[in-house]
Amino acid sequence: MSRLMLALIFIAAIWLDPVQPTRSVAGTYTLLIAYAAWCGFATVIAFRSWWYDFRLARLMHVIDIAIFTAATYMTESAFKEFSSPFIVFASFILIGASLRWGWRGVLWTALALVLLNFALGLLMHSLHLSIDPYRFSRRQGYTIGLAIMMLWLSTGGDRASAPRLPEPPGLPGLRHDAIMTTILDHARAVLGATGGAIALADGEEPWVEIMIASGDATRALRAGPGPLLTEIEISCRPTLFDGQRHRQLWLDTDGMVNHASERHVWHLATLCEVKEGLAASIGAARGPGQLLLWGIRGISPDDLPLLAQMTRDAEQALDREDVAMLARAREVSNLRNALARDLHDSVAQFLAGTLFRLEALRRWIREGNDPDTEIVAIKEALRREQAQMRRMIERLRLGEKGDRRTDLTEELGTLLEELGHHWAIETRLDAPSGPLLVPMDLAHEIRQITREAVANAVRHGRCRLIGVNLIQDDGTLKMIVSDDGSGFPADKAHATPRSISERVEALGGMLAIDNSARGVTLRIALPERTGA
Repeated sequence: MSRLMLALIFIAAIWLDPVQPTRSVAGTYTLLIAYAAWCGFATVIAFRSWWYDFRLARLMHVIDIAIFTAATYMTESAFKEFSSPFIVFASFILIGASLRWGWRGVLWTALALVLLNFALGLLMHSLHLSIDPYRFSRRQGYTIGLAIMMLWLSTGGDRASAPRLPEPPGLPGLRHDAIMTTILDHARAVLGATGGAIALADGEEPWVEIMIASGDATRALRAGPGPLLTEIEISCRPTLFDGQRHRQLWLDTDGMVNHASERHVWHLATLCEVKEGLAASIGAARGPGQLLLWGIRGISPDDLPLLAQMTRDAEQALDREDVAMLARAREVSNLRNALARDLHDSVAQFLAGTLFRLEALRRWIREGNDPDTEIVAIKEALRREQAQMRRMIERLRLGEKGDRRTDLTEELGTLLEELGHHWAIETRLDAPSGPLLVPMDLAHEIRQITREAVANAVRHGRCRLIGVNLIQDDGTLKMIVSDDGSGFPADKAHATPRSISERVEALGGMLAIDNSARGVTLRIALPERTGA
């Protein structure tokens, strides 16, 4: 359309100027009218067929350059001042080259314009035709200046830019379907497509997730192994295709549009009953995919750079979601493990100790003794354990707020006294004088480690005495737990208590175990500023 308007304006300008054209009036009008007719034909072709518009682009470009050179010859004179179409034509030709072929097209077009005009100037001078060397040289300078500017613009980034993909609704890690819907809606809105489909293959499963949007309706389905999965696994560049006529224009890695006339079955397009549209691969980390759009009014090769950007945005959104999904799964796994350790080290071990006490109480009653004192003690122990469970539940619900600290010496002293009564053993605590303030979450982990260590020593080592020694050493909290039991069995001499080792590892600490027939010693080193 721009080419046709330019030709008509040039004809009108010459017709209105009484001194133009300066050479061959009949030839000038014949050439320009023929050019205008050609431009009209090219405009119709561009609107009706993107394939022929692309295939005829180079021929049209050559004709534009030839008309540009001829127009300069027809209007050039040393004695008549005329606002020739030089600048307008040069700008139009260079901009067209930039849009279709990038900086390479600009470079070759500029070279052709400069060399042709230079040759034309030499020819006119050798034939002693009227020419102004100053104006001629100035125009050559304009051409070079325009070419340099267009080269800079065409190498400054993408020639087309689409709005960025909006953030999908929902919580990260739980919005896979929402992201697929957002990708489809965004692509359809940007390119004006009436329908679209996105297919994603799972890298670990032999099926393809498909979401199809047409009009206001959206449906999801799943396809098993077959030609669609095979097609998706083969990467394809952004492509404008006509499946009925077997025509394809595709964008290469340098941003250049190439053509192919070969039979290719687009299986996702066949599933959606689409004959013409845009398609591009999606290379997400989770697995390959394909984006398909159809029903685009005025579809053309200019849509391919936009499609390329949208697939890149889609890949990034899908990859971010997969990372969030993995992070969420890891958080859930860590929470489950932490909850399992807490239940094992508190409830399970407490119930085991209670069974020991009930068995002892049964023997005590058989011997004819009064059980009231022991029953009261067991009831108190149950109340304390209930309070401990409530604190654990509250901690899971609310978490630890801020940098709250507690006196670890006081907490361990109280805990060891309770464990001593519960397991009917003697306990000792050796700690620095004065408060030993540590974060609440670290104190909780140390309490659970102590519970597990005491229960293991009594149940497996049959110990009667357990000692806990706390040492502060330049930001490191050292904890030594020793017992006078029989140690690990011979077949488990090098065993490591699982729950204790997992807690120490999660806290970024170190665990060493000394095992002998005289008992077991656990040497634990923990950084004081560690959150569970």
